[in-house]
Amino acid sequence: MRKLIFIVVLCAFITSPALADFYGGQANWTRVYFRGNGGEFTLYPNGSAPFLPNDGYANVTKAQDGRAKSFQSFCVEMTEYLQNPMEVWVSTTSTISPLDGSGSHAIYGGVFPAGDDLDSRTAYLYTRFAAGALSNYNYGVGRNVSAGTLQKTIWLLENEIGNLWDNAGGFALDATQQAQATAWITEAGNAINNGNWSGIGQVRILNMWGLDQNGQYVKIAQDQLYVPIPAAVLLGMLGLGAAGLKLRKYA
Repeated sequence: MRKLIFIVVLCAFITSPALADFYGGQANWTRVYFRGNGGEFTLYPNGSAPFLPNDGYANVTKAQDGRAKSFQSFCVEMTEYLQNPMEVWVSTTSTISPLDGSGSHAIYGGVFPAGDDLDSRTAYLYTRFAAGALSNYNYGVGRNVSAGTLQKTIWLLENEIGNLWDNAGGFALDATQQAQATAWITEAGNAINNGNWSGIGQVRILNMWGLDQNGQYVKIAQDQLYVPIPAAVLLGMLGLGAAGLKLRKYA
């Protein structure tokens, strides 16, 4: 039985397009907590279509829109936009070191056409956020401010913006929020330097594909962050393999 499961999973990886490693289902999005064009973004299944599990999220970072299967995420890129519905591919390969087994990258993310790799500090902060444990993040009243501050922090770490004080993304951070963003970056750096964090942990980038004017799937949507539980993801992908075949025609 173990051998059979391994073969099925292996086949799913082999048949996935080179731009992303495996199919994650079909998603829609909305926003509950946000500032300007930034996150938090709420991702949820499109109707009855299969979608990634949200077991890796705390109660304060999933089902915030009343949908039991939704989870909260953030944009990785500044020049891409979400749409409904979207086909989701999970990136588990680094474009810089594809054989190290610990990478993930955004397609077309400023390094056309290969994409750019996820920063380990972003992965640390998002992991803490998803667990409901990011220091000084307001998960209650006033959450929009924290959402905008973390979004700008992520954009800065991913080299999408050059500073924290301009109006990039349609909103600016005041001095207090800039100080918080800087403190988060320092916290992430300290975790790495002290050996408390390595690589990108379990965080992966979701590459979103949407329909163009000709009804074909192309990479025109945003890249988002995701924290899976590996066993749950692998089991879930066994049921998604057939659904993923339709996207291969357009990738």
